[in-house]
Amino acid sequence: MSADLEQIAALRAEFIRLLTTDSPHHDRRKRDFNQAVFINHPGRAWHGKPAWNETTLDMITDKFDKAVRNLERVR
Repeated sequence: MSADLEQIAALRAEFIRLLTTDSPHHDRRKRDFNQAVFINHPGRAWHGKPAWNETTLDMITDKFDKAVRNLERVR
């Protein structure tokens, strides 16, 4: 059971990272490209403010799917 909780915690952490962290580059062709959906200001409490006016559920689920793929690649 603790392995399941560790996997869930790892998935949650990767999902949050993808939602709130931009890639250091802007090259969409690279595998590690990521464009944050929510703004996260380092050093301040996270308020979950959308980076775009029209944030959609598709944008969120795309990040979740990418988080799952990233963790599968690590295993």
